[in-house]
Amino acid sequence: MNIFLKKTEDRTKPNRRDFLLQSGCSALGLTTMVNTIAQMKLVGSAAAQSAGDDYKALVCVFLNGGCDSNNMLMPAGTTSAARANYNSARGVVGIPDTQFDYTPAANNGYYDGTTNNNTSQVSTRITPLNGSSSGSIFDPANRGNYTQNEFALHPGAYPLKGLFDSQDLAFITNIGTLVGTQNITRANFNTLPASTKPPQLFSHSDQQVQWQSSLPDKPFSQGWGGRIAEIVAGMNSGDLGVSVSVAGANSFQIGLTEQPYFMNSSGAVSSLTGFSGGSPSTAYGSALRNTALNPNYRGGTTPANKYNPLNGIGGLTAGDPLSGTNYQNTSAGWRLRALEQILAASHESLFDETYVGVPQSARNTEGLVGNALAQTATPNPTLDQHWTNWFPGGFAQTDLSNQLKVVARMIAGRSVLSNKRQIFFVQIGGWDTHVSQIPSPTAQNQGYYNLINNLSRSIRAFADCMKAIGMWDKTMLFTASDFNRTFTPNKSDQTGGSDHAWGGTSLIAGGAVQGGRIYGTFPDLTVNGGIDCTGNRGRWIPSTAVDQKAALIGKWFGLTDMQVQQVFPNLTRFQPDLSTATLNARNLNMIDFTV
Repeated sequence: MNIFLKKTEDRTKPNRRDFLLQSGCSALGLTTMVNTIAQMKLVGSAAAQSAGDDYKALVCVFLNGGCDSNNMLMPAGTTSAARANYNSARGVVGIPDTQFDYTPAANNGYYDGTTNNNTSQVSTRITPLNGSSSGSIFDPANRGNYTQNEFALHPGAYPLKGLFDSQDLAFITNIGTLVGTQNITRANFNTLPASTKPPQLFSHSDQQVQWQSSLPDKPFSQGWGGRIAEIVAGMNSGDLGVSVSVAGANSFQIGLTEQPYFMNSSGAVSSLTGFSGGSPSTAYGSALRNTALNPNYRGGTTPANKYNPLNGIGGLTAGDPLSGTNYQNTSAGWRLRALEQILAASHESLFDETYVGVPQSARNTEGLVGNALAQTATPNPTLDQHWTNWFPGGFAQTDLSNQLKVVARMIAGRSVLSNKRQIFFVQIGGWDTHVSQIPSPTAQNQGYYNLINNLSRSIRAFADCMKAIGMWDKTMLFTASDFNRTFTPNKSDQTGGSDHAWGGTSLIAGGAVQGGRIYGTFPDLTVNGGIDCTGNRGRWIPSTAVDQKAALIGKWFGLTDMQVQQVFPNLTRFQPDLSTATLNARNLNMIDFTV
């Protein structure tokens, strides 16, 4: 059982129990710092280096509920065996080939580089660079040119087609959770010991944890993002930890010493109440002379971006006894000084010292994040325009688009954070499409179309923003989900949907991604045969493990091969190493590690 996630269909926000379990700090009761109290970042020997050319950010976009990726990337055309399998089995949840070339409806147009909401005809057909009409690396020769290298994205995913065509985005097909101790086939699926397969294979909560931990055969203790964060934490010299969640509790970012900092999609940061003011009104504006500085609780030389709460009163200067400090000679200034002097005091008891370290870290983190976000305060034409481009009038901003906008603002304000490595987590729910998956295939605000349209526009806006501020090469975004969904529908009418399955498609995007390609092995879409693990619903046995994709992301993020093995101890069950020869042989050479 994973105590960090609620067992509900859509866990996009943590409840009170989630928060208390994640933070472990409920006894403090500092409600004004509810977004920062979980930051028990242990002080290590971090190198005093600012965020510069070596900055890198990971952005995990989790599709909560189990995304039907059979309709994210699918065979197209009329001649391939793959498309014939698709047409015969998808039924009411299928997308007709004629819908890949279409004219967008009003208020559902696309940015054309000059104007938004352009409703000229578009197409979501794609031609992967690593395939050809005579065969491809993701389409084994023994399948007789199964796909004909003819593919299309969902009609609502047109914004992603541009990223694919510009080689900024790639797809990894038939990926999923695997234990790896034995090869799983349709023939042996029911007879293999349970220990050889991911436990609770079609359970939302279990598969979310396993995707986010990459260790299906071990009780949950850390996410693979949290394990990476603990290794790279020494590269950061700021008070903000490596991991930031804009979508509440998750398993991905949980570590032993590194815990995520929680934000929300509005970008609001909660400061201590009773100290705001000034003109314009700012946090601590009625208490501090320079609100851009944070308190230094560590002693020693005070850095340029901080002030020492223990500085003594330097004498009465023009009637101002606090003239030698960063505190204003106001009631708010005296109260904040008293509080921060208490926090700065040292304690003989290790327990007391650890206890007081929590509000210390909370105060500094809240100040840092607030200052970072202030670099791009709304309205900010440099950032905001990209979301306006992809969310035209009539298509409102969504929670996911706002989450990614907060991530973009944090990356844009990275110099204030003094961090070289950041791991972000965002999430979109609603993918548990058991019913009415496609009530109307072209309705932009209904069913799966709405989900994929929102996802695609949000990712494209984020990518355009990163390119505009010169950070696309330093950013890697990837999707993950509980699992894929059954290839066959559960009903034959418009109320039909799909059910829990296994291997599916995910995407990866960034300046270092060798995009315009399909990686892994495109699945054999034969229902009741091939790699349909059991029965006749089309539950594909994965050909690529989560570990293999995650290990490559970790290596790009700065982990050595030895550290990759520490973070992903099961990796060698699936491939011997991360050499170019091995990656090419498995069609997983998706990242340029020189970028």
